[in-house]
Order: sequence, then C-alpha cells, then structure tokens
Amino acid sequence: MNEHTAHPRSAYRHPRALFGRVQIYAQNNPRAYAVRAVLIGFPLFMLPPLLFCVFLIGEWRLLLPLLLGLVVPMVVMGALMILLMPKLMRKTLGTSTLASDTDPVDLLEAKRQLRRGGLHEREEVNRVARVVAAQAEAKVNSPKFVNAMGLIGAAFFALLAALAYTVSGADSTFWQQVSLTLVFLSYPVLLGPWVKRYRQRARDFAELYDNRRIADEAERYLVGSG
Repeated sequence: MNEHTAHPRSAYRHPRALFGRVQIYAQNNPRAYAVRAVLIGFPLFMLPPLLFCVFLIGEWRLLLPLLLGLVVPMVVMGALMILLMPKLMRKTLGTSTLASDTDPVDLLEAKRQLRRGGLHEREEVNRVARVVAAQAEAKVNSPKFVNAMGLIGAAFFALLAALAYTVSGADSTFWQQVSLTLVFLSYPVLLGPWVKRYRQRARDFAELYDNRRIADEAERYLVGSG
C-alpha cells in the first residue's frame, strides 16, 4: 500500500500525472483498457472522413462507401488489439507491473527521479521508480529494437515514396511518404540515443536502490541478532 501523501490538487491535473493514471490502469487491466481505447478511438477515426465528405467536397454519396471501406479494417484492428493487448503489455513491461493502487503523482515523480539520478527522499517514490526501471529492461524498450523499427519503417515509406513519385511525380502523396520516412529516420538518430541514456539511468537507479535495500536488510539483521 502507498504511504500517506498530501499532494497539491494541481499535481493530479498535470497532463503526465493523468497519463500515469491511464498507464497504471492499462498495466493492471490490459484487455479492459484495449476495449475502452477501441471504443474511444473508433468514432475519432471515423470523424475526419465524415467532415471531409460533408464540409470539403459536399458529396454525401461518397460518405457511405468511404465509411464502409474504413469500418472493416478498423473492426479487424480493434479486435486484434483487444485480443493481443495482454501479450503486448507483457512484452513491453517484462515481468514488472505497477501496483493497481500506485499514486499517479508518485509515478510522475518516480520518472523524474530516474532522469535526475540518485534516490528520492520518499521511499514510496523509490519503490515505484524501481518498478519503472525494471520495465525499461524489457527487450521491446531496447535501443536496438527502436533503431530496427526506425530503419524498417523508413525503408518501407521510402519505397512508397519512390512508387508515388514514379506514378504521379512530386504530389502530396509523395511528400506525405517522404515526411513519414523522415519521421522513422529520426528513431535511430534521436530516439535511439535517448532510449540508451534512459536505460542506463534506470540501471544506475536500480543498482543504487538494490544496494541500499541490501544494506538496510543487513543492518536490520545485525540489530536483530545483537
């Protein structure tokens, strides 16, 4: 259970604290989280084509075939997301999961502490940070995985850009594919090094926390045996 804390109300409204609440729920209820994400994301995904047909081209006849063309892949992707979310969550988290009663503000502070280095003055924040540090060790969170995904994505969209240029020249589709290629190229250039630094900070914190815990247990043992 969490230690008693008195966080200011504004701390709970911090965007990253709100995201932390979602993160805690998702880790403990992956399938229910996937269902909610699909129910929320489905209408949001369907809204742009509706607005496009009604306000930009004023053609209602195109709306139904366009929506039908989007519904099938959306339903398939949503079903796969709901089915596979527990497995995907295990891949992302490894063997460590945040407790369901974790305070989202403590989670926010724990992530800050990993970036700052050293131990926090509150033990609950340290315990949460240790779980987050363990999650950073999952293979899917490794720099190699991030770099590989970036290079694969960049190669895929570069190929699409080349095909678009061959078919219709430097039109909007071509530049869209070029933009996505550059986004994925930023993974090994920017995101990969950041993940590497973050992982190293997480390892340093885990080592410091574990050493401190071992020292505390040894001290309690000596006091008890004395």
